[in-house]
Amino acid sequence: MIDEITSRILGRHPEQRELHARLVEFLDRHLAEPVCEQDAQPDWAALRRRAAAAGLTTIGIGSPHSAGHVAQGMAAFLAGQRDCDARELFGVGHAAMILRHGSPSLAHLVHRRAVEEGSLVGVAVSEPQSGSDLRGLRTVAVDHDDHLVLSGTKGFISRVQEAVGFVVFCKILTADSGRARARGEGEGPAGMRDVPLSAVWIPQDVPGLHHDVSPALGIRGWSFGHLELSDVRVRRDWLVGPPGRGRHVFDTHFAPWRLLMALVCLGAAAAAIEESMAHARQRHIGAGTLASLPAVVTRLGRAAAEIASATSWCFALLDDLDHGVDSSTGSAAAKALATECAYRAVDLALQLHGSEGYTEYTPMEKRLRDIRGLCIADGPNDALFSAAAHSLLRSPALVQRPKAQHDARPPAS
Repeated sequence: MIDEITSRILGRHPEQRELHARLVEFLDRHLAEPVCEQDAQPDWAALRRRAAAAGLTTIGIGSPHSAGHVAQGMAAFLAGQRDCDARELFGVGHAAMILRHGSPSLAHLVHRRAVEEGSLVGVAVSEPQSGSDLRGLRTVAVDHDDHLVLSGTKGFISRVQEAVGFVVFCKILTADSGRARARGEGEGPAGMRDVPLSAVWIPQDVPGLHHDVSPALGIRGWSFGHLELSDVRVRRDWLVGPPGRGRHVFDTHFAPWRLLMALVCLGAAAAAIEESMAHARQRHIGAGTLASLPAVVTRLGRAAAEIASATSWCFALLDDLDHGVDSSTGSAAAKALATECAYRAVDLALQLHGSEGYTEYTPMEKRLRDIRGLCIADGPNDALFSAAAHSLLRSPALVQRPKAQHDARPPAS
């Protein structure tokens, strides 16, 4: 199954063959088998530094052999086959926002740290009171002309300890508005919804930034927690994009990012289905094997079809992005669909492995927990499906039928 999917991708994108070979060689050397929870866990940060030394953190920023979103998708799909926590090994990650929208000096700094040295950049969007509602964010940066002062709380952040810094999404207020807000006057929560979004870079070691770590159900290879920002002084050249253009920064980054996370899950699911097919051929049930039971074969076939279809859709959308086609709505729906298909496939794989699948001695339970987390990260699936539906409902192509056609219908009996 994996070979068939990969063959189709490389058939459409033969320029990715060299990159594919380099990625497989790296993974075979450093992460030869899927990770089980009972195994000694890899040093993921050290592996990312190794990937940087091998030139595999440049994927997606224009290197001749690895340019484009399709290349990033290839890396994500291959990484997911070994472990969902391997999603951070390749490419620039969230540093892409700074490389694309940051000042030259900031982009140079982050390129050195994230691309050349293999460090990670985090992103701070969600807040305890608003979740994924971007208009409901209340983290505020007060503009003092030559600098800004940032305060607020951010939650549900991956890489909270490992990141060298964070892209923080916030609302910028004038100094007068900031003083009024401090007195309990001015913009309340309702008024803050109309303040446009902005994005700023905050180094991990800046005064006033504090983090805590929360235990998570899955994707435990990287820390997870909250940020507390207390009067953090922000230089103007730390702005990521112009003030008020944070939504553009967010949308242009998360359109491909959601597809990459979907492909991580699809890679894990494809590996689980392949392992289950091998298990079904070998596991004897009475006079036959699991593979001789029509119900088992049907469920495996359905899961394989869903994974192959979702993978093709994700790569098609990444190809659209490489050709300048806006696919933000499609990527939201594809991420939601793909992660749900992947979860169902791994749940089936766990079931077919019986009681062994429910232990930490197979990778199934870890995959299930990890994919469950990625059904929530970067926008929970219900919100993404809803956004896709609203976009379709606003489409000018969805027009009412002419009145004559309505009148021509026969009356209901």
